[in-house]
Amino acid sequence: MNSLMALRSKVWVKGIIECTGKRSFYMWLNFVFNRVDNGRIEEFGPDRVAAEWVLRCGGGVKFKSIDKWIWNYNAIPDGPRGKFVLEGINAKGISVTTGGLQHLDGLQHLKELNVNSCRYVTDMHKLLPVKESLELLDIGNCGSISDILPLSDLKKLTKLNLVNTTGIKQREEEIATLQKRLPNCVIEQ
Repeated sequence: MNSLMALRSKVWVKGIIECTGKRSFYMWLNFVFNRVDNGRIEEFGPDRVAAEWVLRCGGGVKFKSIDKWIWNYNAIPDGPRGKFVLEGINAKGISVTTGGLQHLDGLQHLKELNVNSCRYVTDMHKLLPVKESLELLDIGNCGSISDILPLSDLKKLTKLNLVNTTGIKQREEEIATLQKRLPNCVIEQ
């Protein structure tokens, strides 16, 4: 009986080690996919590099001069730097991280950002680079977000989804503050 218990224990420990190893691998992969490459930004511009980032992670993008959303990395349009301007990012449920949000730096025309159900998005300060253009923001089901007050700097925001953002420490107070500071914004809670 003791040898059976020992065997079960070894199998259980081996399973934990394998699971932890896989988890570490996926965290590393998320880090790699979300890493900002400043050399590519200098060469191709922030709009194209941000689009590559979102598509590489499994999301979709919308360019100003193209009517439809793009979901395939190979469908990114070619052209000189600045020809295609990014106006929408749909990162719903993909492995976008707070670090990856640094790709928003330099995006001057981004109107829509959906990071609904992105569990690795935590810091709303990372959205401030798009404060002059962002109109629609969906951070619903992002349980790791604890502070939404930085969103009050997004003065052009007209719609904000906060449904199921359970990590916000003083949720009701912060939502009330946002409603005062963003009177033209519809806040879904």
